[in-house]
Amino acid sequence: MEECELCGRQMSVVYVVSIEGVEFRVCASCAKGKKIVSEPDERKPNSNGSYSKRQKLESDENGPILIDGYGAAIRNAREGLKIPLKVLAEMINEKETFLTRVEEEKTEPPMPLVKKLERALNIKLISATDKPETKTHSIGQQGSVTLGDYATK
Repeated sequence: MEECELCGRQMSVVYVVSIEGVEFRVCASCAKGKKIVSEPDERKPNSNGSYSKRQKLESDENGPILIDGYGAAIRNAREGLKIPLKVLAEMINEKETFLTRVEEEKTEPPMPLVKKLERALNIKLISATDKPETKTHSIGQQGSVTLGDYATK
């Protein structure tokens, strides 16, 4: 069985809902009042009997990668600011139970939540391994410099 990405309950029927443009796999009770992208999941289990889960943020080669120990980083920053979890949840308009699951690293936070946590706690949760490419430009053939030579430096 799969766990609801919002409340953490075990669920036999899976709904995919969109919340602020982010898709979540949720139970029937969490799906109420949300924009349902797809009704109960009709997937077939893999050869090992489990279901394939939604692609995680960490496995996206083109996108940002969460730091290792993101849950502990969130908890330490929150405790350092002496903010109870309930207050943080209210500050960023998220469920306390969902934030608990994120702090325990049982659930990976969606990118909008990562951004909210970074702003609220003044921390970085995105890995610095995505280094910007450094481009070298040569000056034109006649030695003249153009705006393009300065725009990308």
